[in-house]
Amino acid sequence: MEVIQLQLNSQTLSLARQVASYHQTTLETLLQDWVEKLARQSLVTEDPLWGLFAQDRDLLDQVVAEAMHDRQYQRLRGADGNG
Repeated sequence: MEVIQLQLNSQTLSLARQVASYHQTTLETLLQDWVEKLARQSLVTEDPLWGLFAQDRDLLDQVVAEAMHDRQYQRLRGADGNG
């Protein structure tokens, strides 16, 4: 693990400490979580389709689960479109 130094004005540092306290974590852990979350969001939103669901992962899980259920229990249409 590396040690870094950040220069923050007193107002920003105070606010960051308040947010960490509110989430019952340390400032270091809070910053690490934010960086990881931002990195995941950046990767997801690069794809325009998946980016639509970036803020609603539960909805995406539901859509996928329903599609898988339908795929398992509903017969596929024949090549002629009947079926």
